[in-house]
Amino acid sequence: MKKRTISTTTLLFTSVSTIIGSGWLFAAYYAAMQTGVASLLSWIIGFFAIIIVAFTYAELSAFVPVTGVGTRVVRYTHGQFVGFVLAWIIWASYVSTMSIEVQAILQYGSFFFPNLVYPTGALTGQGYFFATVMMLLISILNFYSLRWLLSCNNFLAVLKMIIPIAIALVIIVACLPTAHGGLSHMTFAPNGLKGILAAISTGGVVYTFNGFRHATEMAGEAKDPHKSLPIALIGSLLICLVLYVALQYAFLIGMGSDAKLAQWHAMKFSTMMSPFSVLLHENKLDGFLPLLYVGAVIGPFAAGLMFGSSGARTLYAMSQNGSIPAWFAQLTPKGLPARAVIFNFILGMVFFLPFPGWESMASFLTSLMAITYIMAPLGVLTLREHLQNHPRFFKLPFARIWCFVAFYICSLLFYWTGWDVLKKLLVMLLIGLIMLVAYRFYAHKDKVFDLDWRASLWLWAFFIGEAIVSRLGTFGGLGMLSFGYDFIALAFVSFISLWFAVKFTMPPAQMQKDIDGLIAGH
Repeated sequence: MKKRTISTTTLLFTSVSTIIGSGWLFAAYYAAMQTGVASLLSWIIGFFAIIIVAFTYAELSAFVPVTGVGTRVVRYTHGQFVGFVLAWIIWASYVSTMSIEVQAILQYGSFFFPNLVYPTGALTGQGYFFATVMMLLISILNFYSLRWLLSCNNFLAVLKMIIPIAIALVIIVACLPTAHGGLSHMTFAPNGLKGILAAISTGGVVYTFNGFRHATEMAGEAKDPHKSLPIALIGSLLICLVLYVALQYAFLIGMGSDAKLAQWHAMKFSTMMSPFSVLLHENKLDGFLPLLYVGAVIGPFAAGLMFGSSGARTLYAMSQNGSIPAWFAQLTPKGLPARAVIFNFILGMVFFLPFPGWESMASFLTSLMAITYIMAPLGVLTLREHLQNHPRFFKLPFARIWCFVAFYICSLLFYWTGWDVLKKLLVMLLIGLIMLVAYRFYAHKDKVFDLDWRASLWLWAFFIGEAIVSRLGTFGGLGMLSFGYDFIALAFVSFISLWFAVKFTMPPAQMQKDIDGLIAGH
């Protein structure tokens, strides 16, 4: 077992650094587009939703102190099929995150070079060329060690905090004296409660908060998890909430200070490919554009490198588990999964095609994240039920209620991304299932369907239930299930799915043996 050497301060700032990504460049605009001034409420609601989910990660990580605990434990609690689906989704999220970070750089670059993107946000031929160059550079660097990047992490973390704060303060100080007139003409919540909630998933709020998992996955190495985890989780999310609310407020103030910009809700999308560039330029603050672009290039590119590395290793692990061909598990003399890097480059380029623009990519990634998030409350409740005597270094109060609420929140986040996003994700999962069965038929003809189907019943209930509610609901669906009743239906889907998940698992004795082995190996 790993030694508990990580301090509260280290946990706190690791989490802060990973939460601040490319989301700060766009989320303020897309959230405001959906819900106006009430976008400030979207950040607060999103904060509390993530806090509830984060604490289930905290207990699970302290119980099983391994990296990627949410997706690794579920293989031992609910079998091979569920393990494959989760690994497939995690891999897709890493590869698509690599793409969205490149998209962020190009969209901000379009402020000076408008030929990089179309008005819809999709890449032009020139944009696709430069995306290919950057994705190739990320892939090439992943053939080599990323120690140089890790050694610069503290410096990059400071930049990632200072630059957004500086941009927000500059806009607020410069624009606040003249902003009242413009703000008074803005509708507080033009799309009502539905818009406020939708902005959490499709406005980039959840995507922006995603980095909290890094602190929870280090929980098993914390000196005093009972104290350090709550401080690190609440502290990092509060720090970032203040930063993002400041950016959101600065965006609204910047819009309200100019009669032309005050009608932001009616502006063409093409004028806001790089929102804060527009604000600085229109408010005659061009001198701060270089600072903005340091943050708009260095941060996303560094994140793309890290997620590219994680994606390659996830594909390598899936190959080692026998879910995909062993071809992906071959390493270079330096121990790097080169073939996985190449394959991820190809798939990363494909991700640009069905998801035009940062907003579309962020919505898709939120749907992926919501599925991976449900593994924490599910894992906590399953292990509490079947491994009651295992020592725990961090325990949630009222665990059954807490886990259900966290699971329900995840199902809502998944639902709020809308039917158009969900159907693309379901197609992706279907492709993964076909690939799994085809490969097992080729490599393990005698065990082609030996995938622990009984323990996967909850997953089928969850996806089928979510698909039905999404198709019939009001978030991009047919509207047959009215607003409010769709939430009740999702509560029922969540309850049934969680009940199946706790009831139908792998044998407890085998579960205990596998998890003990997992902990001992780390």
